[in-house]
Amino acid sequence: MIKHIFKLIWNKKGSNALMLLEIFLSFLVLFAVVGYVLYNVTNIKTPIGFETEDRWIVHIDDKIYTKDSLDQVLSIQSLKTELENLQEVEQVTFLQNISPFSNNNWVNDFEDKSGLKIMSNMFPTDNDFDEVMGINILQGRWYNEGDHESTHIPILVNKIWQDKHYEGHSVLDSTYTQDGKSYKVIGVVDHNKYLGEFREEVPTIYMQRQYHENRSNILMKMKSETPATAEEKIAKTIKGVLKSSGSVIASLDKKKELNTRYSWMIMIALLSICGFLCINVALGLFGVLSYNINKRRAEIGLRQAIGAHGYDITLQFILEILILTALAVGLGIFFAIQIPILDVTEYPDSLFYKAIVYSALIIVALVVACALIPGLQAAKIRPATALHETS
Repeated sequence: MIKHIFKLIWNKKGSNALMLLEIFLSFLVLFAVVGYVLYNVTNIKTPIGFETEDRWIVHIDDKIYTKDSLDQVLSIQSLKTELENLQEVEQVTFLQNISPFSNNNWVNDFEDKSGLKIMSNMFPTDNDFDEVMGINILQGRWYNEGDHESTHIPILVNKIWQDKHYEGHSVLDSTYTQDGKSYKVIGVVDHNKYLGEFREEVPTIYMQRQYHENRSNILMKMKSETPATAEEKIAKTIKGVLKSSGSVIASLDKKKELNTRYSWMIMIALLSICGFLCINVALGLFGVLSYNINKRRAEIGLRQAIGAHGYDITLQFILEILILTALAVGLGIFFAIQIPILDVTEYPDSLFYKAIVYSALIIVALVVACALIPGLQAAKIRPATALHETS
């Protein structure tokens, strides 16, 4: 029967080639979309590593940089004191332009004693950042005021940094060099995804900085259920100290929501396009199969006349389209599998293999669903009627 089906497919190679191309292109589109969705779904399962509820962030007006260094330091010191004296504010930390959900990034390489260079995302923070943001420290400790006098600049790394470069070994008290400076690991944190929930967690280093050196953003831990009216009080405090009214206050929860909304919109758009494509492919297949069955009524009637059962007819049509689908999907898999084999991206290979499997299953399920109804209709054709119509 399989040999007979291959002959039928070959005899109609012109029309079948178009169907094969349609399924092949649909598989590639589905593979790309499924891979992107799997990547984002996998990333969102990983905790971001810090708290966003009741955290407010303030972007400081750049006018402060027009002051001389001493005035800048005194202004930031005074601002920290004034903000912490506000009833609604529990604690304050200062950041540079690299802040949660800002899309700003700083990448540098560190060199260990063996000469191994490790590319890492840098996140300069002050001594209060861990308490303000609720950082979970797995090993060691956060830096403190006394560390400013240390020979080595204290740093903390996230767990993925340790696991990726020193799997099975602790990096506590390890020293590294970068641009002629010496750094020492004093702690390991659980997670750090400051770029966003949907972004892949990457090896990241928290680096100690004096709070008055971080003059771009203020992060504040607010008391629970602080009303939005407190923004006006904070704005007046900042204006009074810095003599500038250009600061922008935002809830970190809202920034997180906006950051994730963009990714959701892209996924929904891609899934909608992919769904529309699948519906069009399904309608096309259904129409072609129904048309083919009407053209092959004599063949169906003859097969039934010589003893074929209804399920044999249905099975034949399903097998025909499945073999055609297998050829198209097999060709698609050949091209798709080149991505993990050639290692052309930094994404994990397992992601592409899962996308291939899920895409193939979706295509096969779609094709079987489209072939089932025409196949069942073909099985109901009466031999006498079919032979009479073609006589």
